[in-house]
Amino acid sequence: MKALLCGLGLMVAMVQLGGTSRAIDVRNEDERKYQLTITSSSMTRDIDINALTLSLVVCVGECEFYVPGVGRAKARGNDTVTIKNGKIVTEVRR
Repeated sequence: MKALLCGLGLMVAMVQLGGTSRAIDVRNEDERKYQLTITSSSMTRDIDINALTLSLVVCVGECEFYVPGVGRAKARGNDTVTIKNGKIVTEVRR
């Protein structure tokens, strides 16, 4: 258990020192659920985002967000990706 806690502490310190991974807000302001594919240089992940919800996605560098039938958006840092009225957009916050 002590080794696990030490390892977790080290990972947290590395993330804080590196400062490259941030949480991107993903908002679904539509009244329907969407499947979202998130792609970065190190991973691809599919998630469901329910109607009228907010999700946080931790991303290292830039990520691309793809919703079939809606479109694509790229985001990084503290940006917000919003799905609204059947469109996907990025609000850049630096």
